Amino acid sequence: MLMAAFAAFGLANVNAQSQFGVMAGYANISEKASYDGVSASQAESGFFVGVVGDFTVSEKFHIQPEVLYANVSESNFLYIPVLVKYMVSEEFGILAGPQANLILEDMPNGVNSLGVDLTFGGNYKITQNFFLEARYGFELTNRVNDSSLGVKGRFNTLHVGVGYMF
Repeated sequence: MLMAAFAAFGLANVNAQSQFGVMAGYANISEKASYDGVSASQAESGFFVGVVGDFTVSEKFHIQPEVLYANVSESNFLYIPVLVKYMVSEEFGILAGPQANLILEDMPNGVNSLGVDLTFGGNYKITQNFFLEARYGFELTNRVNDSSLGVKGRFNTLHVGVGYMF
């Protein structure tokens, strides 16, 4: 709900200047579990593809919502970030914002399929249409439903990709 309100507020103040495009690239998802001071983690790599929008709020600020599908180690994920992009220069932007992530697999009882991340990264325009982007998402939510067990589970995500704006 917070992401929807953030998007609605941002889009209500948008200029007529908007672009839409596609993006694809490398995805790395690290899983971390901790219990009673002991933690274990592992990372898997794969790919992502998706659609992206860029809505100009002002010369320096843009809102960049996306919907990305990722496949990592035969697991499927859906990412829905709503990012604020601050344009440091005409070519380079800094990204930050919330991101919902959904595991598209059947999860065992007691494990949430939905998580919320805090995401940050950078975006570089190669040409008017082509861009590079890299970002990292830190999961804020615990994937384990029963907090009385003291177990915490999180997924952190790295996306590095190339995109094309129409």
